[in-house]
Amino acid sequence: MPFDALPRGNPRDGWDDVCQGCKSLIVPGQEVSQVRFDADPTSEHQLEQMNGAYHAECARPILSVKRALDMLGRSFF
Repeated sequence: MPFDALPRGNPRDGWDDVCQGCKSLIVPGQEVSQVRFDADPTSEHQLEQMNGAYHAECARPILSVKRALDMLGRSFF
């Protein structure tokens, strides 16, 4: 398929060219959000695998969950 190998690793002002959520290209001028979970060796969930650039709309639910986890201190895992 022609889009199976989308460009990766070409940062544009610190952002990736592909949204980690919908896997569509992030074109200049689109709102972008950066998702960043810290690595937690005591957790089996490996949330840091979700780190990266997202379209603002794609990141909204992830950032909402991240805020809740940060408020709870992730101690319930």
